[in-house]
Amino acid sequence: MKNKISALISIIISAFLITAVNTFLRPCHGVMAMPCEHSTKIACIVLIAVIAASVLRFTSGKTLFGIISNAVGIAGGILLIITPVFGKCQVASMACNMKTFPALRIGGILLILAAAVSVTAEIFKKISRSKRHAHTF
Repeated sequence: MKNKISALISIIISAFLITAVNTFLRPCHGVMAMPCEHSTKIACIVLIAVIAASVLRFTSGKTLFGIISNAVGIAGGILLIITPVFGKCQVASMACNMKTFPALRIGGILLILAAAVSVTAEIFKKISRSKRHAHTF
């Protein structure tokens, strides 16, 4: 159940971020392609991968899909945090630096937290199961 909640949270965060960076948190736009636009496209690809892995985890009860989804969530969160490395505007007051990248960083942190909570819950579940089945002499 906790894995399904974590998957649903990851789906909601990722879908919101894709919508946001393509609408109201849009990066800079110019006559020619800006570096921040390329970074935002990379972020959208990462978010689509996170959504796909989370949907797989949500619809399947297999542990392997949970592990893969959590790994994709953590890696995706890290990539969202470092997205400006792929290209950003040099002026600090540009839309990408003021809105787009901070939103992606916050979203990346939330995705990492959702995956970490899921992993922690799974570890505690395994520990409690092993203690329940342990025999005392």
